[in-house]
Amino acid sequence: MSEVFRVCPNCGQNVAMAARHCGECGYNVEGGYPLESRSNLPAVVAKVGLPVAAGLASFALRAGWKLLQKQLPELASNALSRNASRPPAQSRKGRGSRFIHIRSKWSVGDRNGEWRSGEEEHTIEIDDG
Repeated sequence: MSEVFRVCPNCGQNVAMAARHCGECGYNVEGGYPLESRSNLPAVVAKVGLPVAAGLASFALRAGWKLLQKQLPELASNALSRNASRPPAQSRKGRGSRFIHIRSKWSVGDRNGEWRSGEEEHTIEIDDG
């Protein structure tokens, strides 16, 4: 005598009439829902996450670099026009020097959502003598 099977609507495997769940995928063939949820989403996100993050970082760096290239000449001309009205600083024995003053602000965040920020100032003396 031949055995009668039903077909699992989830994976298409043959399931014995007496069985409540599919032996292949765990689908409840009587109730119409899976035995346990096995999502592939974390695996997909893990495979796709790193290349997407690298692409976004590359885009942000390129955009920042272009913005810096666009703004740098304007900032330099403003700094030079402000320094032109000041008399040059004198250092050791009357020789002329130039000073470069750099002020930077920074902030950095981690993947936990915690942000840190700070401010730094540096002065560089260039001796013309």
